[in-house]
Amino acid sequence: MENFKALFDLTKLPVKFFFLFAVISGFILFADQQLLKNIHLEKMNESYGWIIGLVFISASGLIIVNFTIWLFNKINYKIKFFKVKKEFIESLRTLDLHEKAVLREFLINQKTSLDVPIDDPTISGLIRKKILFINQPFGNAFIISGMNTSVSISKFVDKNLTLKDVDFSENPTKEEIFFLESNRPSWIERRPWRN
Repeated sequence: MENFKALFDLTKLPVKFFFLFAVISGFILFADQQLLKNIHLEKMNESYGWIIGLVFISASGLIIVNFTIWLFNKINYKIKFFKVKKEFIESLRTLDLHEKAVLREFLINQKTSLDVPIDDPTISGLIRKKILFINQPFGNAFIISGMNTSVSISKFVDKNLTLKDVDFSENPTKEEIFFLESNRPSWIERRPWRN
């Protein structure tokens, strides 16, 4: 009985079937009589005209409703996406000193991922803000070595983060280098400054 009900559940049919029904019924309703005669469908309008008309109206209506819902969802998604994007960029422009120091490490080390202490409040805050994410090499698992794990900057942040956002410049002066060296995270392995 359930299978029989499922056979007539129109909501589960893809929209392309309704489009096909609308095209075929529309063709039979509006095509030239000579053309219908040539393909032996001239009596369809006479015998089943009201059914064909009902199929055309129903199928076209369902297509219009589905298109309207799809368009509304698309516009709604775009509005939400731009709102989230704006908030995300705003959060990049208002990083605190510790968050800037962590993000600078990616630039200083010229790496796309770093091993960081997962229990560091700044790291966990950046992960919560979706600025950093934990690398997952094996499906949904990630590797922790001691209390360290590998993290990367999200692609969206990588595209939108500027040097100015992390108090960094392309050609830092000696004073800037001193400031940056003095304000590196405590957990970082010290390396010579890049040229």
